[in-house]
Amino acid sequence: MMITVIITGCSPSNSNTDADADLKIYTSVYPIQYAIERIGGESVETESVYPPGVDAHTYEPSSRDITSIAEGDAFIFLGAGMEGFAETAADALKSQDVALIELGANEALFHDAKDGDEEHNHHHQGEDGHHHDHNPHIWLDPLRMIDMAGIIKGKLIELNPDNTEQYNRNFKGLKDDLLELDKKYRDTLNAKENKKVVVSHAAYGYWEERYGLEQIAIRGLSSNDEPSQKELIAIIDQAKDYNLDYILFEQNSSDHVSEIIQEQIGAKSLELHNLAILTESDLKNGDDYVSLMKENLNVLDQATN
Repeated sequence: MMITVIITGCSPSNSNTDADADLKIYTSVYPIQYAIERIGGESVETESVYPPGVDAHTYEPSSRDITSIAEGDAFIFLGAGMEGFAETAADALKSQDVALIELGANEALFHDAKDGDEEHNHHHQGEDGHHHDHNPHIWLDPLRMIDMAGIIKGKLIELNPDNTEQYNRNFKGLKDDLLELDKKYRDTLNAKENKKVVVSHAAYGYWEERYGLEQIAIRGLSSNDEPSQKELIAIIDQAKDYNLDYILFEQNSSDHVSEIIQEQIGAKSLELHNLAILTESDLKNGDDYVSLMKENLNVLDQATN
């Protein structure tokens, strides 16, 4: 299918622009862009289809965005039930000369694995390669972020084999940073006795698996999942039973339901960053994946005991 809307440029959330770059790659969620920037360096120009601060679960790109993606070398996205637009966009781009890379088609990213093993070699994917029953927020686990970055490195090498040595070297630096980040999470959270936290939606299951956090989620895996009255009462009762002092909101949402629960249990508010999308404030402050994950750890340190 030909894309007939011809408009130059788009309105990305943020970009790494280099006129001398070998590759132009569009991305969806921010952690993918971050990994590409760290691994690709100046050889890759990256641009996200998301404007700052939107909800990645519900945002729909414009025809202008799709046209711009078609002019790039690759579109690397998560899919896996995270981005409602991704499969539609991929279908529209099939006839275009742009590589379409769905990271969520790699089943091993979502499975339990031995600590520190970034290779997770056991792939058990369905015939269609899509995995909408999984928690898509894999980047919140630094070790899964290593896995995802390793896949991205391989794709960059396929697209630009002349830079293989640079990509391998840069990936090692990113991996070292992520392993250090994982250690900080372990050192901080392993000593906690009460790791229960009330969160606005159930994005943090990988922290439960990796660090023993126990999320009491107001909404499901999608921030659009509305709790029933019965579920709300159960959440309030749990928060009171466990004497929880905080409720954790997210950086890109105003949540009336969470505010009601906060009022009912008399809790203070803290903010977690789900990292799916950067905000204008993040961009202004020069924050990145590692700095935001460290700030999240500070929040968890305060919210648990």
